[in-house]
Amino acid sequence: MTIEHIMFSSGDVRCAADLYLPQEAGGPVPGVVMGHSVHMVKEALAPGAAYLVRAGFAVLAIDYRTIGASEGHPRGQVFPHRYVDDVRNAITYLQGRPEVDPARIGLWGHSLGATVAIQATAIDRRVTCVACQNPSMFNGWRAMEKARGRAGVQAMLDVVDQDLRQRQETGKGMRMPLLGTGDPHIVDYLQLAKEVYPTFDDEVEAESLAQVLQWVPEAFIERVAPRPLLMVTGREDLTHDIDEVLAAYDRAREPKRLEILPYDERGLSVEPGLGQAMSLAAEWFRRHLIEAEPFVPSPPASEVRAKGLRPEFTPQ
Repeated sequence: MTIEHIMFSSGDVRCAADLYLPQEAGGPVPGVVMGHSVHMVKEALAPGAAYLVRAGFAVLAIDYRTIGASEGHPRGQVFPHRYVDDVRNAITYLQGRPEVDPARIGLWGHSLGATVAIQATAIDRRVTCVACQNPSMFNGWRAMEKARGRAGVQAMLDVVDQDLRQRQETGKGMRMPLLGTGDPHIVDYLQLAKEVYPTFDDEVEAESLAQVLQWVPEAFIERVAPRPLLMVTGREDLTHDIDEVLAAYDRAREPKRLEILPYDERGLSVEPGLGQAMSLAAEWFRRHLIEAEPFVPSPPASEVRAKGLRPEFTPQ
């Protein structure tokens, strides 16, 4: 496996990405764009990318704009709709690589990155299939209200209003920890991320709250079909609401598959859950990017006649 650190254009900025390529490929291989959760960084995707590369795929693991090593200011703008644009521009970059078959592109996302992948798949016909791990935020407002209560959402809106006034008066917004929580398990993982990933920053722009509340990818999930959709989540996941996953899966159309593994949210990011989840994703991509019959457009009428593809059109 080789790794290349690249930058690709997305709107008026450049996004950073790590391109993982199989060492011995007999020709162009299928490609997968990987997107991380909320404001994690691309380096956290490396273990998962390794599973896909060993299965024969080229992988482009990206940082969304204003996150990690990507460009964009102010830093830490969690704007999911812009994330969708970043994923689509990553597809364009990946299709331009000679090592990649541009007709066989899949998306993989974790947490918020999973619903970003779902919305990108719904509106981008270049995507052949999509795999989601611990998908969340199918409806940002509802998710926040379930997690924080109505009073908590109103408090968020107070922060949004205060931030708007401050940006208008000073030109600089407020910053805050997006994953503010008293859960020691989450705090422990965030601390570990700070130690391991130099570009990781758990503070984001407060204006991100308004963007998350407006995020409603569940409105697009029915539009993913007929592209195959895989969802993998943890049975004991208390961070990502499994009820939301089940409801979204019911709304999705065939072909689709749901796998519920005996882990919590962190359990799918470390072994052995990581290997189980990524093996499911690799198998999904293999089935739909490698083994599936490629789309063949119908020929023009002149070719139908010349080749006798319908007997009544054959010259007498």
